[in-house]
Amino acid sequence: MAWTCVKTGPATASALAAVPAAAPRGARANPGADLCLKMDPDPNKPIEPIASNRKAYCTRYLAEYVTLGEDSKVNGEAHVMVFAAAAMNSLPNAQWKEDIRIYVTDMTPNIAAVTMALSATCSGQCTAGEPAWGGAPVLLKNGQGREDGSLSYSSSVGKGFDTIVQPSYHVNGTIKTVNGGGRPVNRFLDWTGPKVRCDDKVSPEAGSPPGCIVDGHTANVTLHRSLYKGAAVAYEWAQKKLTGKFGTPGHLLNRWHVDPLDPEAKNRRALTCDRGKYKFPRGATGIPNDSCDEYPFAKSTQGGNEGELCIDITPREVGGVWDVANVTVDRGTPPNAPCIRAHVDEKDNSAAGSEFGRAVTSDRIMQGEAFEVIIDA
Repeated sequence: MAWTCVKTGPATASALAAVPAAAPRGARANPGADLCLKMDPDPNKPIEPIASNRKAYCTRYLAEYVTLGEDSKVNGEAHVMVFAAAAMNSLPNAQWKEDIRIYVTDMTPNIAAVTMALSATCSGQCTAGEPAWGGAPVLLKNGQGREDGSLSYSSSVGKGFDTIVQPSYHVNGTIKTVNGGGRPVNRFLDWTGPKVRCDDKVSPEAGSPPGCIVDGHTANVTLHRSLYKGAAVAYEWAQKKLTGKFGTPGHLLNRWHVDPLDPEAKNRRALTCDRGKYKFPRGATGIPNDSCDEYPFAKSTQGGNEGELCIDITPREVGGVWDVANVTVDRGTPPNAPCIRAHVDEKDNSAAGSEFGRAVTSDRIMQGEAFEVIIDA
């Protein structure tokens, strides 16, 4: 006998613990899958239904199937964990795909099996694709799961615009009982996914394609000291030594509004390095292939300062280590200076600039949008 008796709710720690350990993480090409089993250190706290970062997410909901006896009390139940894991760059041009994985976490003996059909809609300038598994209900017995479902979405955001969209999910489930009955209880069959920002305005003048990110997460530009050497250390020194703490949480930088007549910010960079009273003294501190590396970046609204206002520094490698402790101050001392100019090898300076450009694209940092600068090993 089949009954449509389903409700949904947030995932629980016990439900996540019942999921096969390697299951959602199996899709290594999808960074959203790594978020699916993310848990709070406190096992008594409810699991956040959406685990996300700027580039990926995993929605985690528990579908509860119940059977009711003649006294209208629950006499059986089953739970199915539903994961929808997505990487925001999984499809091109403001589209993305979710990998759907479902697992039975528990089932009472009076239930032989349950079925689940899963579909989605999407609000705003967004449409959802076909239902998971082609719309056919999936049959699950105790301990079983399916890992081959997918849902997809597409935004029609126009060039030069951005929009907020949000997927929603709908479960249609039935129960197949072993003995006796119960009666239908249809309720809470829907839940919402994350808010997603889609745009076609990161670099429309350069013909960059539209794309989407998970809303509510700050963009970041991450620079490794091992790769960017003196450039990374110069930025880190400025973050730690200047009162402006430029690019750190609470002191974020903002991407500048691109000047169509100077898209590479050459004039802003020249104002800091090559004009005015204190032209940057390239080669003065013995750095090979010396160049002027400014921070905050010329391509941030906080950059483009007059050079005489900056502190000049020289980062150096000591014993094979790049560290702020080995930075020397060459000119200027006020900690409230709005900028630094650093003696940095041109190759490292250029590489760091290229990484900034890649981050603008991959994190979809719009003009005027705030971003963090992270320096790590």
